[in-house]
Amino acid sequence: MKFPRFKHTKKVTGLRKYSYYDFLILFGACDKKHQDEILAELAHAPKPNFIFDKEVPKTLNMLSYGQLDDLSDAGNGKDANAVVLEVIMGLKRHEVYSMSVTDVFGFANFVRDEVKRINALFDSIKLPSTQDEVSAGIEDLNFGSFGVLDWYARRMGITNQNDVRNVAWVRIYRCMKNDNEKTAFERRLNQQLLNKAKRK
Repeated sequence: MKFPRFKHTKKVTGLRKYSYYDFLILFGACDKKHQDEILAELAHAPKPNFIFDKEVPKTLNMLSYGQLDDLSDAGNGKDANAVVLEVIMGLKRHEVYSMSVTDVFGFANFVRDEVKRINALFDSIKLPSTQDEVSAGIEDLNFGSFGVLDWYARRMGITNQNDVRNVAWVRIYRCMKNDNEKTAFERRLNQQLLNKAKRK
């Protein structure tokens, strides 16, 4: 199968002149020092504004929870850059190979920063465990993304957990934030009532 080459209409210099396919073929032939220099340059590649006439989103707020979960699997024996472009932009593998290597890495850099931001949002709303919960072993209960899907399905009365994969992650985040804030309030209220009872 022939892979299309990156086409350009004006003279292109530096790494931008290479397609992603060229990069995958030639990178292994470079010595370690040159590889490090190339990766250091690609680590700062900017996000492209358009890919194949499709506008690149400014954030990943439009992703479904399933897409977000698929991104976490990128790199498990796969070409992570190709997986990321397939999940978010709907590109086929041969389309990714024909792109400029700087656009592929620029998009991957953007996605990495966005996923980091989203993970930080979810981390910021986690409730601290009580001493009793820690003693009972709550820290051993970590069900990952399946746990989130299961929690949201039960919360919303959804019988098929796979349906939750189509829900926007922003919606799941807001519901989780609301529930955690409500739980935190109930903890404070119960503690106040307990303190009042002790003073009587």
